Amino acid sequence: MDGKEMKKVLSLLAVLALSVSVMTGCGGNRQPAAAATTVQPTEAPGEAAEAAEAETSAAEATRQITDMSGRIVEVPASVEKVFSTGPIAAIYLYTMDPDRMLGWNYDLNDLEKKIILPKYHGLPSFGMGDSVNYEAVIAAGPQIALDVSSGNDGAKAEADRLSDSLGIPVVIVSSKLEDTAKVYRFLGELFGDTARGEELAAYVTDTFELVQNVSIAEEDKVTIYYGNGEDSLETAPKGSTHAQIIDFVNALNVAEMETESGSRVKISLEQLLAWDPDYIVVIGEAKQDLSGGAAARAILDNPDFAHLKAVENQNVFGAPNTPFSWVDRPPGPNRIIGIRWLSKQIYPDIFDYEIGAEVKAFYQLFYHLELTDAQLDELLNN
Repeated sequence: MDGKEMKKVLSLLAVLALSVSVMTGCGGNRQPAAAATTVQPTEAPGEAAEAAEAETSAAEATRQITDMSGRIVEVPASVEKVFSTGPIAAIYLYTMDPDRMLGWNYDLNDLEKKIILPKYHGLPSFGMGDSVNYEAVIAAGPQIALDVSSGNDGAKAEADRLSDSLGIPVVIVSSKLEDTAKVYRFLGELFGDTARGEELAAYVTDTFELVQNVSIAEEDKVTIYYGNGEDSLETAPKGSTHAQIIDFVNALNVAEMETESGSRVKISLEQLLAWDPDYIVVIGEAKQDLSGGAAARAILDNPDFAHLKAVENQNVFGAPNTPFSWVDRPPGPNRIIGIRWLSKQIYPDIFDYEIGAEVKAFYQLFYHLELTDAQLDELLNN
């Protein structure tokens, strides 16, 4: 080995010695850090990746369902965040499981807040119909939208358009009063909570059977006028969605008239006097802070109505409307307690239950609230 080679070897040995010295010194002062960076077994990264992949797959997993309009819809395997397209859908969601609802379709008023649990007062209002704030809905991250409708061709086409706008599946459930129990069972399947769905459906079924098992001859059925609005001279004709409850309680709707829309119509005082119903049920006007009770008292105190049979017999009732009307507006599952209430009002000798107990049971089961006696009294005497 010549001189140059000898110098290279000596230099290399010096560098190696210095490196060992530095590593030894660091080791004495940073032992905890060295322990923290200990290499894990080679299978750990694979396990972590598999866990992350499984979590992602679970989040992306979907299933096909057939909604209540007959549409085949692909929805997430687990549905936790739902946008309600309108107030009836919101009521179904709130009564079924309020934690799944992203928001309301309008700002809750003070009466509604008396019953709706405080936790849900601050949910956003997304609007409804043409006023839906689509950007806010999309930003909230719904997995599906729930729509309550007749399920006809027009409703299905509208649901498909909404699905394209929001980029999420839209699921239709029936708007028919007689399908209320089916809706709750459907939601139980959709949300993976069949026990809750069945619990609510069973109550609805019991309510229907309660009134349907009563046999009342046609000539013995009472007649009812249903009034809406500030002067109670807007009504829902026989066959209208808004008057369904009258048929359910074995009564006859005096408003047998043809309408183009099948919704509500304005009538004259003379028309009401000509019908001369046995009972009058009114709901007031929420936009004017006019309760059903106030509207009923206005009729009883107005001499223009004095010769009506219902007024003479003090058979004018204001339908409770907290948090939602028991008769209409909106025509949703909120009417189930209305069936029990109105049946007792018009056939007190046939139905022997105590309405206060019935109301408390309904509000605890559907609205998640144990009513106090004071709250019950306010509801029944609004």
